[in-house]
Amino acid sequence: MEQTVLLRMTDITKTFPGVKALDHVSLEVKAGTVHALMGENGAGKSTLMKCLFGIYSKDSGHIYLEGREVNFTSSKEALNNGVAMVHQELQPIPARTIGENIFLGRYPMKKFLGFIPVVDHEKMYADTAALLKKVRMDFDPRQMLGELSVSQMQSVEIAKAVSANCKVLILDEPTSSLTANEVEALFRIIEDLKADGVSIVYISHKMDEILRISDEVTIMRDGHYIGTWD
Repeated sequence: MEQTVLLRMTDITKTFPGVKALDHVSLEVKAGTVHALMGENGAGKSTLMKCLFGIYSKDSGHIYLEGREVNFTSSKEALNNGVAMVHQELQPIPARTIGENIFLGRYPMKKFLGFIPVVDHEKMYADTAALLKKVRMDFDPRQMLGELSVSQMQSVEIAKAVSANCKVLILDEPTSSLTANEVEALFRIIEDLKADGVSIVYISHKMDEILRISDEVTIMRDGHYIGTWD
């Protein structure tokens, strides 16, 4: 049975001063698959995904999610529409708890004295505990993020992306700071997400990972689309 194309990007171009970062690049990602995006540094992989995620504004081209044309102007808008991204460069807030980091910008609210909106910390930590259990992470939701290792912080970022009930999850070099055991845990999460119909765009230089978990691979070079293969 042919799988549905969940994400389609066509003829995407993006120019920075003096550099054409993307030159009419196209990408199709099927539902419930891992699609590897490969190429040397500077090939345009992360730039293409940032155009999808609303961090960069594309110069031209079209993006379709579940057949509907979209053009996200912020990462929050992308998240609200089911697209999540875990960046290679982490931007945690070490002085806040794991729960606060996961729900940053979208805290569950309640009314104090019947009319004053305040953060519902009890719900936030309960939701965080349930989420961490879902992604098989044994952290205390109230623990300060700064007490974790860099690899553990990356795991929390992945949990944060999953919490958005995403349809498309972009992982940009996700194992760069993970231990072997944490990589195995990440792969289990990816398999669980695939089973739920989530599409994963997996940017990596590690051939052993690509060959193990990917269903399809797209190669980019110098801002150009080269091809896609099973």
